[in-house]
Amino acid sequence: MQRKVRYYDARENRMRNGILSGRDGEWCVQHLDDGLPQSDCLLSPGWIDMHTHIFDGVGLFGTSGEAIGYRTGVCMLVDAGTVGEYTLDGFTRYVAPTLTTNYRLFLCISPIGVIFHHEYNAMQYLDPDRCASCIRAHRDQIAGVKVRMGKETIRHEGLEPLRLASLAARKADVPMMVHIGGNPPYLEDMVPYFEKGDVLTHAFNGRGNDVWNSDGTPTRALSALLEKGVILDVGHGSSSFDFNRFEKALRHPLPRFLMGTDLHQSAIKHLVRNMGVMLSKMYGCGVSLEDILYGVTQGPAEVLRLQDWCGMEPLKNATLFRIVDHRETYEDCQGNQRTFDKAFQVEATILNGVYHDLAKESAGQT
Repeated sequence: MQRKVRYYDARENRMRNGILSGRDGEWCVQHLDDGLPQSDCLLSPGWIDMHTHIFDGVGLFGTSGEAIGYRTGVCMLVDAGTVGEYTLDGFTRYVAPTLTTNYRLFLCISPIGVIFHHEYNAMQYLDPDRCASCIRAHRDQIAGVKVRMGKETIRHEGLEPLRLASLAARKADVPMMVHIGGNPPYLEDMVPYFEKGDVLTHAFNGRGNDVWNSDGTPTRALSALLEKGVILDVGHGSSSFDFNRFEKALRHPLPRFLMGTDLHQSAIKHLVRNMGVMLSKMYGCGVSLEDILYGVTQGPAEVLRLQDWCGMEPLKNATLFRIVDHRETYEDCQGNQRTFDKAFQVEATILNGVYHDLAKESAGQT
C-alpha cells in the first residue's frame, strides 16, 4: 500500500503532508512537505483513551473493551480504576484475553475497584504498601493509581483515600489519577497530595464549584495544581462534562489536556458513545485539531511512559480518519445542547503493525 496522508507530527504538534506506505509489520510515514493539505485522509499515532472502564460485566461501570477499542479508532484503552488489587487476577484471566486493543490499568486504591458508587466502605482494606507492591509486580499492565474524590463517592472518609492513593503512587513511582466531582471534598484541600505528572480527571464537570471561576479562569486551587504540572483530563462520561464551563475555560490560556472519554455502561449508550463523538464535540467547541490529537496521542503516551508510541518510522499503531460534513446536535451532562457541522469519521487503524480497514471488517470482508 502507498497513499498520501495529512499526518500529525506529535513532536512538533503540527499537521504535515506525508506518504503512508508498507505492509503489515512494516508500516511507515515519510514526510513530503509542510504546505497546503494534499489529502483529506488524516493520520495520527494510534489514539489512546485515557479514561475508560473495561472490566466487562463487573459492577455498575464495566463495559466491553472491544466495543470501544480499535474499531472506533482507539489503539490503547486505559481502565481508570475499575480494577483493584483483589480483582486484578479476575480481569487478567477472563477479560484481558478477550481484548485485541492494547490496554493499561490505573489500579484503584480500593482493592475491590470501582464497582459501585462507594468503594471506600471498608477503609481498613486500603493499603498503600500493598497497592504499590501489586503495581510493581504487574508493571506490564498497570500504569498508575486511581482514586475518586467527589461528593458522589466520599461520605465520612474525607481526604483519607486521596492520601493513601498518593502514598501508593509515590511508592510505586507511577502517576495518580484523581476523579473530582461534587463538593465536598474541596480541591483546595487536595492540592498537597498531587505531584507533577498526576492527572485530574472530570476537569470540566458541572457538579463542583471550586475548579473554575465564573468567568472561566482557573480557581486558586486549580492554578496551584497547574503550576505543579498536574495534567487535566476531560473524562466526559455520563455526568462529568458541561459545555458552558468548557467553553468559558477555552477563552483563557490553558495547557493542553487529555481527551479521556470515561466510557462505561451508561456513557456508551448516550452522550459519548465513542471517541469520535467526543472529539467531534471538542472540535465543535473550538479546540484545534492539533491540540485534540495531542490529547489522544502524545499527552497520554507521556503519562503512560510509552516512549515510542508516536514514532512514524516504523509505525506500529495509527488511526486514519477524516473530518467530514455532518450536522448533529450533541448534549452534555447537564442537558445543554450544541449543534455542530463537522464530525470525526474513523476509516482505519494500524494496531500493533496490522492494518484494519474498518468498513471492510464491519461488512465481514478481509
